[in-house]
Amino acid sequence: MDINKETIKNSFHQIYQCIFKPITFSESIENLNKKDRIRLLLKLSLFSFIISILIAGLIKILLYNFEYPFNANLFLRAILLYIGLGLFLGITSLFEFEYGIAFGIAFGTSCAIVFGGLIGENLGVVDTISIGFAFGLPLGILTIDRFKPSIMKNIKFAIFFSIIISILFIFVINSSATKKYDSLEIIFLNIAFMFSYFRIFHILPHLIQYFRAIILSNEPFNIFRNSPIYWDEVIIMPLPFLSKFLVSLTSVNRSEGLKEIEFISARRPTQRQAASSALLEITIQDLGKFDSVKEIAQVSKNLSFLSAFDLSLEFNNAVRNIENISIEAKTYFDSSSKYNKIRTLQILLADIKKFQNILTATKGHTGYKFHSVAYKWYQIIEDENKKFIEIKKDIFEEIPNPYIFGTPVRTDDSTNRKIFVKRDDIIGEIESNLSNISQKPTLFLYGRRRVGKSSVLINLPGSLGKQYIPAYIDCQDGRTTESTASFCYSLSKSISDALKDRGSSSENSSLESFQKSPFTTLGNYFDVLEKTLHKEEKLILINLDEYEKLEESILRDTLPITILDQLRNIIQHRKYFVVLISGSRELSEMKLPWSDYLISAKTIKLGYLPEDATRTLITNPIDDFSLNYDGGVNGAAVNRIIEVTNCQPYLVQALCFELVNYMNIKQRKEAKLEDVNAAIGKVLDSANVYFYYIWKEECSENEKELLLWLVKNLPLTGNEKDINSLVRKEIIEKVNGGYKFKVELMKKWIEKNELL
Repeated sequence: MDINKETIKNSFHQIYQCIFKPITFSESIENLNKKDRIRLLLKLSLFSFIISILIAGLIKILLYNFEYPFNANLFLRAILLYIGLGLFLGITSLFEFEYGIAFGIAFGTSCAIVFGGLIGENLGVVDTISIGFAFGLPLGILTIDRFKPSIMKNIKFAIFFSIIISILFIFVINSSATKKYDSLEIIFLNIAFMFSYFRIFHILPHLIQYFRAIILSNEPFNIFRNSPIYWDEVIIMPLPFLSKFLVSLTSVNRSEGLKEIEFISARRPTQRQAASSALLEITIQDLGKFDSVKEIAQVSKNLSFLSAFDLSLEFNNAVRNIENISIEAKTYFDSSSKYNKIRTLQILLADIKKFQNILTATKGHTGYKFHSVAYKWYQIIEDENKKFIEIKKDIFEEIPNPYIFGTPVRTDDSTNRKIFVKRDDIIGEIESNLSNISQKPTLFLYGRRRVGKSSVLINLPGSLGKQYIPAYIDCQDGRTTESTASFCYSLSKSISDALKDRGSSSENSSLESFQKSPFTTLGNYFDVLEKTLHKEEKLILINLDEYEKLEESILRDTLPITILDQLRNIIQHRKYFVVLISGSRELSEMKLPWSDYLISAKTIKLGYLPEDATRTLITNPIDDFSLNYDGGVNGAAVNRIIEVTNCQPYLVQALCFELVNYMNIKQRKEAKLEDVNAAIGKVLDSANVYFYYIWKEECSENEKELLLWLVKNLPLTGNEKDINSLVRKEIIEKVNGGYKFKVELMKKWIEKNELL
C-alpha cells in the first residue's frame, strides 16, 4: 500500500464519513468487490489506530498533567483491542448489512479513543459518560440500516442496548475492576449513551442555524447547508423545527427549497418525517390559495412536484382524492350542457363530503391538515351550485346513457347488471355439461366477433352454481402469452383469485417460482388444489378467452406447442378441472390441430340476442330510463333498430348509445323513426372498426365481390364455397331461396364508404 499525502488525507476523510456519513461512504464503495472491501477495511483500521493513538495520547498527556499515572503498555493494549474488535465487527458484518465497514471503523475508533485515553484512570462519572458516548456513536449507524425511518424502533433498540450496557457494567466490569461503579454513574452512562446514540448534541447548533436563517433571511440556503443536517447522516433524534426550516426555504425559492426537501427525503432517512411534514404543509398552503371551481380544476398541475417524492400512504391517498376532485371540476368546465354541469356539481359535493369522512378516519397530521382544504372547497362548490338552483327547473334533464359497446359488460358494477343480457340458454348448456363429472367434456364457446362471448365468460361466477369456480384468462393480455412461465402463472393466479372470490383459500406461487420449471410448478399447484376441490366438492372451469391469440403466440414461438399438451393433460387427467376455450373462429379454421389436443370438444354456439330480450334492452336498459319510443316497444322506431341490427349485441348497444346522445343534443325524450335513422348514420362512423375488420380481415377478395353484388341487389352467383363461407361467418344469410346481408348495417357501411 502506497502511503502518501493524498492517501492519508483520503483515509482520514473516509474515517470521518464512517462515523458521520456512513450512507455516503457506503455508496462510494458499493462497486468494490469483497477482496477490495477487506483491503479498504484494513487500511482504514490502520489509520484509525493512528488517530486513536494521537487523540487518546493527548488525553493521557492532559491527565498526566493532573498527576494521573500513565501506563504505556495498558494504553497500547486497549487501543489495539478496540481497533481489532472494530476490524472484526467490520469483517463479520461486511455483507450482513449496508453499513458494515462504517460500523466497524466507527466502533473501533470511538472505543479505542475513549478506552485508550481513560483506561487505568478512576475518573468516576467522566468514565461512564465517555464510555456511553463511545458506544452510542457506532450503534446509531447500526440502527439506521435496520430501522431506517422508524423512530420508535430506534428508541426501543436504544433502550435495549442501554440495558445491556448497564448489565455489562454492573455484573462484569464491577466484578473485575478495582474501582466499583455506583448507580449514579450507571445512570450517567445511560444518559451519555442516549445523548450520543440519538446525536442530541446536534440540536443546539441546528437551532442556532434555524434562528439565524429566520433573522438573516437573505442567506437561508447557505445557513441550512452549513447546519448539522448536512454534517451528519445519523441524527436519529428528529430535529426541532426542521420541517418549518424547509418550508421557509421554499417560500424564498420554491425550486431550490424542494430540492432540499428531496435531499432530506432521499439522503437523511431518520429525518424523512420532517421532509414529509414540510411537503404536507406546502401542499396545504398551495391548495388553500384556490378560491374558485376554475382554479380547483387546475390543481393536478400544481401538485406535479409531489411525483418526485415517496409519500406516506395517507398523504398519497389524500392527494389522489384531491386530484379526482380536480378532474371532476375540469369536467364541469369542459361540459357544454347545463344539465351535465349541475350533475357534475352534485358529484363534486358528494365526493368532497366522502373525502371529509375519509379524512376524519385518517390518523396523523394528514387528516386534519387536509380537512381545512376540503371544507373550503365544499363551500366553493356549494356556492357554484347555488347559481343553478333558480334555472335548474328550466334545464332539460338529460337521458342517462347506460349502453356499453366495445368492452365486455361486467355485472359487478350495479349500473350494468340490467344491460347485461343473460344468455340463459348458453349458461344452461354449460352447467349441464359441468354437472356430469364422470364424463365432463371440453367446451368450445364459439361465436362471431362482438356477440358477447367475453361478457358471458366474465359474468359466469354470478350465473353458475357455487360449486363451479370459473377462472377467466384473457389470452389477449400480453402478460398471459409472454412466456411459458407467465402463462402458467396467469393460469394459477386466475384460479386462485376465482377461489378467493368464492370464499375458498388458495395461494398460488409467485411468478419467479414458475421461471425454472413452469409446468412442474403448475402441476404441483394442481395436485394440492385437487385435494381441496375433492373435499369441498367443487369444480374449476378454466376459461381461455380469445384462444386465437394463444395460437398466434405459439406460431411466433413466444409460447411452445407444449402449452397445448399441458391443456390436453388437464383435460385427460385432472378430474376436477374443465377446460373451456372461446373464440370467433372455428377449430377447423385454425392452423394448429386444436381438435387433436382438445379431445372431442363440444361446441356451444353463441348467436345474436333473442328479439324479446333486444326490445327490453332498447326500451328499458336500466331502471327509470327516461327515453321513450314512438309507438312503444313494438313501434316503428324500435322495429327499425331490430331491423338494421338483427339483434347483434354489439350493434344494438352501439346504435342505442348514439341514439341517446342524439336525443340529448336535441333535448327530446321520445325517439321517432327519423331519430333512429339519424343515429344509424352516426353508428356507421363510431363502429367503423367493427365493420372494417369484417371487410378487411374476414373476407377474401372473391367474397368481397359477392358482397358488392349483394349491395347492388343482384342475385349471388359464383363459387358455392365462397357463398357458404360468408354464410358460416354470419355476414350473409339465405332467405326465401336468395341471400341477403344478415345485418343491414353492414350493407349500409359498404355503401357509405363507397366500396362499390
